[in-house]
Amino acid sequence: MTKKFEQRKKESASRDREERLAKLERELRASEERWQAIVANPFMGITILDRNQYFVAANSTYQAMVGYTEAELRKLTPLDITPPVDREVNRALFKEFQQGARQHYELTKRLQRKDGELIWIQLYVFGIPDRGSVGMTVDITEKMDAQHALQLAHEELARSAHVSRMGAMTASIAHEINQPLGAIVANAGAGLRWLARTPPDLAETRESIEQIVREGQRAADVVQSVRSMFKSRDLERAPVNLNRLVDQVLALVQGTLQRNGIAVRTDLDERPASVTGSPVQLQQVLFNLVSNAIEAMDSVAERVISIQTKVGKSGDVQVTVEDSGGGIDPKNMDRIFGSFFTTKPNGMGMGLSICRSIIESHGGRLWATSSASRGAIFRFTLPAE
Repeated sequence: MTKKFEQRKKESASRDREERLAKLERELRASEERWQAIVANPFMGITILDRNQYFVAANSTYQAMVGYTEAELRKLTPLDITPPVDREVNRALFKEFQQGARQHYELTKRLQRKDGELIWIQLYVFGIPDRGSVGMTVDITEKMDAQHALQLAHEELARSAHVSRMGAMTASIAHEINQPLGAIVANAGAGLRWLARTPPDLAETRESIEQIVREGQRAADVVQSVRSMFKSRDLERAPVNLNRLVDQVLALVQGTLQRNGIAVRTDLDERPASVTGSPVQLQQVLFNLVSNAIEAMDSVAERVISIQTKVGKSGDVQVTVEDSGGGIDPKNMDRIFGSFFTTKPNGMGMGLSICRSIIESHGGRLWATSSASRGAIFRFTLPAE
């Protein structure tokens, strides 16, 4: 009887073990199927990185997203397929992962595909202690393109508001100057004809030259009247926080900065950078300087704009806008603030001249230098509020 009981007990224990093993196998199979379903997700890229942030595995969705095969990705890190201007943020996050200071993060960033195309992604990363991390990536390029298009529309509206007054003024200047310039050309032609006579008619030639002098002075008076318009003391003045002004201008050009892959570094003085002046005019100055910096970097690979505000001991505020472009030709350094001087194919040559007039009308100074490495540096100072 005892032997039969022991036998049944062993058989029961064996069945229990088999059932537990079968249940564990079913759970493992279900877990594997769930993982395979996640990895095979056609809408989300799944990646696994080791402790040194090298790719260990990537699903087909991620491979199609970036244009690399899984074998190619194993030789790379996410930094290798990130545009240079965006790498600093990733580098800092990877360091926090390695030090155990962070276990997960979410980030909107750009990736550079194998063919060079830039795409926008939404990235979710979860750390695996002492192992590496798992990333889930969604391609949001279309969404970001739509947002950029909307931003561009807002930006163009803002730009139109900024330049509408300048456009009207430019049209007026063109109309006023066209007349004396036309008269100068006509009188110069007449003078040449009088000189070509035998004998030369010196009296008529003299009259033509005198007309040229008068019309030239008339054109100079038009330019002077434009400059004096910005020196009027009757303009509405108010306290202006230049740190806040920097933020406002950067918001206006945010779309352009992103489309051109331009990084912005700001170093704003913690002390109140306040002056008294016309908010609209001072914003126009900073807007023009930043816009010029953007255009100056059109042909360079590394594009960075640095903006600094600094409050001096006397309370005066200095604003610096530096770019990493091609710099200023030394022969043009003394001419860039002149009226109608421009190096742009479609430029009017009025922007920097008007900027200097605005700053001088506020009791300040605007000047330019070449960077020690490359690029241009524009600085202006304004007296304290």
